[in-house]
Amino acid sequence: MTDSTSDQPRTRRHRRVQRAGAQGADPTPHLRPEAAEDDTDHSPSFGTNDEQLRRDVPPHY
Repeated sequence: MTDSTSDQPRTRRHRRVQRAGAQGADPTPHLRPEAAEDDTDHSPSFGTNDEQLRRDVPPHY
C-alpha cells in the first residue's frame, strides 16, 4: 500500500452533502424574531371569577 501522496498530510473534506436550495427560495438569512418579555407571576388582567376560583378548592388543599 504505497501511495505517492502518503508524505503529505491528508486534507479533511466535508462529509455532509452541500445541496442547492429549493427553486424560488430566498437564500438570505431570516431576521431573528424579537425575544419575548420575561415571565411574571401575574396575569395581564384579573377576571371577575379569579377570586371565587381561588376560594373554591377541595378540602385536602
